[in-house]
Amino acid sequence: MRRTGFLLATCACLLVLSCGAPDVGQQDAEDETPTPVPPLESYSGIGGDFALVDQHGDGFTLMSLRGRPAVLFFGYSYCPDICPTTLSRMNQVHEILGTEAADLATVFITVDPERDTIDRLAEYLGYFGGGVIGLRGTAQEIDDVIGRYGGHYALRKEAGRSDYFVDHSTSTYLIDQQGKVRFLFSQSDGPELMAAVTRQLLSPP
Repeated sequence: MRRTGFLLATCACLLVLSCGAPDVGQQDAEDETPTPVPPLESYSGIGGDFALVDQHGDGFTLMSLRGRPAVLFFGYSYCPDICPTTLSRMNQVHEILGTEAADLATVFITVDPERDTIDRLAEYLGYFGGGVIGLRGTAQEIDDVIGRYGGHYALRKEAGRSDYFVDHSTSTYLIDQQGKVRFLFSQSDGPELMAAVTRQLLSPP
């Protein structure tokens, strides 16, 4: 009888402890604070208008996007990793922002115009949705634009080979409705952060 009473008391204590103990996962979740969103900045030394040709063969100027925010980056269609990753990430940003991103333009400027013909750009960018603006120009025009934005690239050609890699800048530029650079995203920035920073242009306080 005493043993039965002891067992009942022990079970009751364990029940109280299990009900009263805080859930560790729940407590950690409650203690988490949102990561602050980096503010927009001004980059007076880089950026500016330019004129190139899009993947449909039409002339394009950055000024034509006045009133619309944009993200801009440099790359090439034969890029094995960085460029497709960036294009896919921009698709995710649009998905996160939803209807807020209706006016957000995505601009891809090739640094390899020799291989990235108009037809090649149109085909390549078609895999990532119809909203990407692909741009090309002469080597001199590309040099001028990438210089304006503080970027760089280098063709890694080898004699007798038609295939080659291109080293190029990997930053993604967030451009406001007035055509000014307001943020530089790195390859380590995820779509959630990019969407949160971009939202500051779409829904200004």
